[in-house]
Amino acid sequence: MVTSGPMVTSLRPRLADLVRLAGVASFVWALVEGQWVNAALFSLVLLGLVLPRFLGTAPLLDLGYGVVLLFAAWSAVLDLYVRFNWLDVLVHAVACGATTFFAHRFLVAWSMLPRHQDPGLRRAAVGVVLTTTALGWALGLLWELGEWFGHTYLDERIQVGYGDTIGDLVADGLGAAAVGLLIARRTRPPRPDGPPPGADIPVSVVIPVRDDAAPLAHCLELVRQQTIPAFEVVVVDNGSSDDSAAVALRYGARVVSESIVGIPAASAAGYDAARGEVIARCDADSRPPADWLERIVGRMAAEPDLDGLTGSGRFYGVPRLVEPLVRRVYLSSYYVLVHASMGHTPLWGSNMALRRSVWGEVSHLVHRQDSELHDDMDLSFVLGPTRQLRYDRRLVVGVSARSLRGSKQLRRRMRRAVRTLQENWEVLPPWTRWRTRLELGPTGAAVRTLRGTKPREGRAN
Repeated sequence: MVTSGPMVTSLRPRLADLVRLAGVASFVWALVEGQWVNAALFSLVLLGLVLPRFLGTAPLLDLGYGVVLLFAAWSAVLDLYVRFNWLDVLVHAVACGATTFFAHRFLVAWSMLPRHQDPGLRRAAVGVVLTTTALGWALGLLWELGEWFGHTYLDERIQVGYGDTIGDLVADGLGAAAVGLLIARRTRPPRPDGPPPGADIPVSVVIPVRDDAAPLAHCLELVRQQTIPAFEVVVVDNGSSDDSAAVALRYGARVVSESIVGIPAASAAGYDAARGEVIARCDADSRPPADWLERIVGRMAAEPDLDGLTGSGRFYGVPRLVEPLVRRVYLSSYYVLVHASMGHTPLWGSNMALRRSVWGEVSHLVHRQDSELHDDMDLSFVLGPTRQLRYDRRLVVGVSARSLRGSKQLRRRMRRAVRTLQENWEVLPPWTRWRTRLELGPTGAAVRTLRGTKPREGRAN
């Protein structure tokens, strides 16, 4: 009986490890020989050789990438680029294309870029090609800067010059674009007939409100028009003096009263009252599109380990020409800075969802009675870096720009942000959060609770 197939399969990871071992040997050889430029070159190669294993790459791709990197490095050591002028351009295209492929996979794994197979992503192929080409040029520029530094300060034999640089960058761009085309050719699975994925998942929509009857009516009308109907709508009346509660009842919502004024208490009360498997949260002045819940349950159904989901927004109430700038400055700053402060993707209260079971595990930890905190940031901190929280750029709702108007509003929001950081960093400092996140890697949660987390005081009964 011939059994070479399984044997070949089992040999591939070992061959890739042998290539990594060859990279280590090359680095040691350069150090022993006192060839510091080559030692620096092989140290960069070693970093590249580790990346496929970190990403869990298929053994054949792992092996091929390692061979490409070692060949590129030894071609420089043996002056093959001088003997064969065409080799430099070819190696640049292949090596940069391969590196771009793994860089793209890394960014997707860490949710910094969307997966091109995600349903609803418009012009996914174009986006992938543009993204990989930009990545390739960025990597190429870094490499050219390294060559210039080496030529200027270390070894004049390193080739630099206008023609060489332009030729290399063109090759880098072509190689990266070719990789983008290959990635884009992986077609999305066809959408099956019948109800959309996740349509059977009961969703509770929670909306805190305080004296916001008119925007609430508009929001509830949009929730009523969803392609997937909500299992229930829970409106938390946070001491309104207008007819917000009456509006909610008119639209068939279940009204929960919360006497402690403040969004933290109101939102927590809504989550407590929710009975659906998934809790979707928006504000009274949010304007969700018709497929808002469909996108949420579709993502939750596709990723059973997903604990929470959040998205973006488009501001209304500002001039159209100004809105893109406001959106990018405000929301991008929120996601980038808060991500850095907690070591993982934060939730945004105007457009988010989480599983009810997850809320049950952490509900006693949130600062629900402190009205001077951002409830979404506080909940995100409590969930911690061991949870699977994702940002979906296609999950977009309309949001009012009124909260951004005036210096008083901005100062208040900044004061709450600082207070939220202080309260949660006392429980678990940012360096511990990042260490935990990095230990878990891009695959996310392996455990569900953080050591050192202490319970919050003042839970509302």
